[in-house]
Amino acid sequence: MFWFADHDDPYPFTTSGEISCVYYPDFGIEVYFEPAGYIDESSIGTPLNKAAAESLKQAGLTPNVPYSIKKGADLSEAREVGLKACGKVIEDR
Repeated sequence: MFWFADHDDPYPFTTSGEISCVYYPDFGIEVYFEPAGYIDESSIGTPLNKAAAESLKQAGLTPNVPYSIKKGADLSEAREVGLKACGKVIEDR
């Protein structure tokens, strides 16, 4: 998906990457930003919603990828993209 073609808001990150999601029953759908080159099992992305932040806090984990969010950026659309993608994956199961 190309941000500029499919979304109205300015791209909120300073580098390319992916928005990923994880579903855990205790927290719900967690949405993260993973900069390009940091997408593997050992990377901990930047949390984009409260569920992701709470999950990391409870596990005692800290994001270990470069923070790549533009100052003053509106992350609401990025969160919605992640929630929608994760919701679709859950529905398809």
